[in-house]
Amino acid sequence: METPEHSEDNDTAPVPDELRSAIALVGRPEGPPPIGAFEIDEQGRLRARADGAPLAFGFSYRGVDFVTEVQTGEESRIRLSAELGKLPYRAEAGERRDLARSIVDATRHLPHGRLSLSIEQDILLTAEVPAPAPLTPAALMAALAAALLDFRPYIDLLSEAMFAPEANTG
Repeated sequence: METPEHSEDNDTAPVPDELRSAIALVGRPEGPPPIGAFEIDEQGRLRARADGAPLAFGFSYRGVDFVTEVQTGEESRIRLSAELGKLPYRAEAGERRDLARSIVDATRHLPHGRLSLSIEQDILLTAEVPAPAPLTPAALMAALAAALLDFRPYIDLLSEAMFAPEANTG
């Protein structure tokens, strides 16, 4: 009895070129393919990714939505960005505003990024780290975790400063 997986029709069907190239990438003797080796085309098919195009994705960490771009190639880089919130208005929360500005200023000397204020008074996090080689999923996650650990105390302090109750002066 034939099953659908082992029918004569399946044994004689030609293997599409896209599938052959994907199998060749996955079955590399040097190990798993690097991140960004594949992409999904407009028809939903897996194929080898064109070199040079950045890999972009988002994630959430400690209640903050991050945008990540991984530039692959000769000088692979990982760029992180996030909007952490609005700087409080002085009239409403002068003490919290001053504290938040102090936290932003304290990141000026971090090795791979910093917090800054936009013209609209948004508190922005930007970071850039070298991408590890080979750029495997595990290596990318480790690089992201290391970069985020540099910012964790500032994100936590900023969260507390932005939502701490104002001292009652009256």
